[in-house]
Amino acid sequence: MAKVLQLTLAVIKPDAVAHPLMLEALHQRILDNSFVIVRCKDLVWRRQDSERFYAEHSGRFFYQRLVEFMSSGPMRAYVLAREDAIRHWRDLMGPTKVFRARHTSPASIRAQFGLTDTRNTTHGSDSVESAEREIRFFFPEFYVEDWMKKEEPLFRAGQIQYDLQKLTHTLAPHS
Repeated sequence: MAKVLQLTLAVIKPDAVAHPLMLEALHQRILDNSFVIVRCKDLVWRRQDSERFYAEHSGRFFYQRLVEFMSSGPMRAYVLAREDAIRHWRDLMGPTKVFRARHTSPASIRAQFGLTDTRNTTHGSDSVESAEREIRFFFPEFYVEDWMKKEEPLFRAGQIQYDLQKLTHTLAPHS
């Protein structure tokens, strides 16, 4: 049996969501890289949401620019699952700094789609703890512990299937 899946938060930022073809390409990259989309939603933040999410960066030189950008338009948030999901998503995104990404990870999302260090297309959790906190922020109705106990073993056993079109899940019929 496969190892237990790990969850991570992935966000497609407003710069990418503003371009439907780019958004579709990024969605496909997620699927092509063996991630399971556990939850997904499109949303728009108010400035206060952005300030709360990025509070740890308050006072840093990029904080205001980041807060304004992240509340400038729609974004898409995902709860992704796979073995070692956090590392795999971060590798797929590439370095935060777009210039560095283009030179060190040219196949990464940020190298291919990023515009600046703020408008770098994606966000991803950097640890298990931040994944749980960030998932709770974006998906307050989703409980990581419940998913890990109830849905994750059923998914690995082939008893839950996620509908990639509707981004919902159903119990698979027993055969």
